[in-house]
Amino acid sequence: MRLALFFLRAFAILVFVGKQLGRFLIGWMALIATWRPQAQRQAWFAECVLALFRELGATFIKVGQIMSTRPDLLPPHLIHALESLQDNVGPFPFSDVERILALELQRPLGEIFAEFSPLPIASASVAQVHRARLQSGQLVAVKVRRPRIEQLCEFDLQVMRLAARAMELIPTFKLLATVESVEEFGRGIRMQLDFSLEAEHNRRFQASFAGDPDVVFPRLVSDLCTRQVLVMEYIDGVKILQFRSTQADPKRLAAIGFRVLLKMIFEDGFVHADLHPGNIFITPEQKLALLDLGLVGQLDDRHRAAFARYFAGWAAGDGRTMARLMADLSPSRKIPDYAAFEAAVVGFVARYYGKKLGEVEVSQVFFDMLNLLRKHRVRVNPAFTLVNIAIAVTEGIGKQLDPEVDLMTTALPFFAKFDFSAR
Repeated sequence: MRLALFFLRAFAILVFVGKQLGRFLIGWMALIATWRPQAQRQAWFAECVLALFRELGATFIKVGQIMSTRPDLLPPHLIHALESLQDNVGPFPFSDVERILALELQRPLGEIFAEFSPLPIASASVAQVHRARLQSGQLVAVKVRRPRIEQLCEFDLQVMRLAARAMELIPTFKLLATVESVEEFGRGIRMQLDFSLEAEHNRRFQASFAGDPDVVFPRLVSDLCTRQVLVMEYIDGVKILQFRSTQADPKRLAAIGFRVLLKMIFEDGFVHADLHPGNIFITPEQKLALLDLGLVGQLDDRHRAAFARYFAGWAAGDGRTMARLMADLSPSRKIPDYAAFEAAVVGFVARYYGKKLGEVEVSQVFFDMLNLLRKHRVRVNPAFTLVNIAIAVTEGIGKQLDPEVDLMTTALPFFAKFDFSAR
């Protein structure tokens, strides 16, 4: 039965791929015939890829979202398209919610909850969230995983592995390490499917920021948390970019956000890797609340020190050190033409060297560097890239709160903790 379902899903994927491939070829030939520029042809290809991922459903939406954080693997026009992938799917029936909760919690809803809203307050491709009240009176958010989503994702990942192995028979694709990339995307999806992992991430963040009065994470109701269900404190507040509707000082919020991110990177090596504006709330007490903790990036001591040394090399205009760091940290440690890569990094650094820190957008520097890595076929540690994206997104939010905010100045005290003389 399982094998039959696998082949049925593989057939469905092939049908959707064939549909979008035919659509792309027709549109591409029309663009060629009308002498449209390369940028328009690239945009058309990206549009077809985006439509394909949407049609293929939950697994591919999640993979696309993770792929959008990998500008070291994909060109800018694809990254831009995949960034628009949203989990805007309809809710699953409340009867499934009741069944899953009863199975996971081993008790009827009425014994646990005094109130339970049947309409979700959020619905995504992996789970949906309901507002409820415990018998104790505490208001909670209940996150319930979609039924059969784990099996669907496993089927889809198996199909992706087969496709990746076929692609690696072509020398050009072999350099992209497609099989390893699929495995990496699979780990990211599994991390978000297993709510017990998200609960562990939550506890670790709670412990790390226990003494910080300005940031909160939703506290878990631990005895009601399983692999498919999370019951946690309901966070009241507004999304970070709606700050004008609050009395909060936006400059203070920007400073808190950068301080929290830099602590995650340089002190803890444990980084919230899904810091989009929808996951950051301003509470009535004017604190920042960070939600949706399923996806994280982890940096060991070596990588944290290398990350700090990378910043220091950039500030000193030392492109050779930066190139060597990226080569040493590459999982493959095989660069087709290291001399050309080093020269490109030296030239890249020269474009920014001498500018005041406030004149440089750190996020743009990172994306430019990742594009350079992709061009020279240099693979980087996935956690390293997740951290880059977290910095870029946080800086983008921070500049909307405070256009004068300077990430590098905020980061300097964190760099001072590292011994750059060690190699």
